[in-house]
Amino acid sequence: MISSEKFTTERAILYQSPLWMAAVGWVMLTGQLAHWGDFELLLFSSAVSMPAVIYPSYMVRRDCPSTRKQPLYQQYWFKLNLWVFVVVCWGTYFGTHYFFNLMGMRYNFANTKLTLDSPILAAGNKGQKVPLFMYPLTHAYFMTYFVVMLKAERLVRDFMLPPSVRDTIVGKGLVVLTVSYSTAYLETFFMAAEVLSEYFHYLDRARMLRLGSLGYAMYFIAGLPMVKRIDANGKRWDLGKTLMEAAATCMAIQVLMEVWAKVAGPL
Repeated sequence: MISSEKFTTERAILYQSPLWMAAVGWVMLTGQLAHWGDFELLLFSSAVSMPAVIYPSYMVRRDCPSTRKQPLYQQYWFKLNLWVFVVVCWGTYFGTHYFFNLMGMRYNFANTKLTLDSPILAAGNKGQKVPLFMYPLTHAYFMTYFVVMLKAERLVRDFMLPPSVRDTIVGKGLVVLTVSYSTAYLETFFMAAEVLSEYFHYLDRARMLRLGSLGYAMYFIAGLPMVKRIDANGKRWDLGKTLMEAAATCMAIQVLMEVWAKVAGPL
C-alpha cells in the first residue's frame, strides 16, 4: 500500500496531464509552433509544466491533513518534481544527443535561437541542437510518464503475476522491463507520427520503434525502480538525498544507454 500523500500526488498528476497533452497537440496541429520565437515557446512550455507543481500542492494540502504542517520542500510532490527535474535536465542536456547520433532523431525548430546542450556530444550530430524550451516541456511529459509507470507497475505486479513470482528478482525485472518498453514504444509511436514530422521525426521510424524504443526505455528501466524509492517505507527523504538519488539515476541511465549503443546502435 502507498501512503495517502503519494496516492493524492499521483492522482493530481494524472488529473492535470490532459492539460499539457491538449495544449501541445493544439500548437503542433494548428501550426502555431512554427510562428513562435524563443520567448513565446519558453512561456508556453513553462505554462504547461506548472500544473504538475501547482495542482499536487493544492490537492495534498486539501486532502492530506497530516501533511499540511510540513514545509513544502518536505512533501512528496515537491521531491518527486525535484527528482524528475534533475533527470530531465541531464536527459535533455546530455541524453538527447544519444537520440541524435544513434537513433536518427531530428528536430526542426528553425525559429528558435536559444539552445542548451552538451557541445562535446553535439560534435557528431550534424548541427542538431536542443532548444531551451524543451526543458520545461519535457518536465511536463516525464511527470506524467513516471506516475503512469508507477501505477502500471503496481497493476501488472499485483494482478498479472502469480504470487510465487511477484516478489522475486525475475518477476520485478520483467515488470519493470515490460512497463518501461511499453512506455517508450508508445511515446515514440505517437510523437513520431507523420502529422508532426514538420517539427520532429526519425530517419528510420520502423527501426526506431523496434530497437530504438529499447534504448529509450533505458531511461525508465533505470528510473522506475529509483523513483519508487522516494519516501518509501515511511522514511522521508531530505532534499540532499533526493538530489543524490536523482544523480545516481542519471548515471545509471547513461551506463544503460552505452550498453544499448554497443549492442543495437546506431540505427
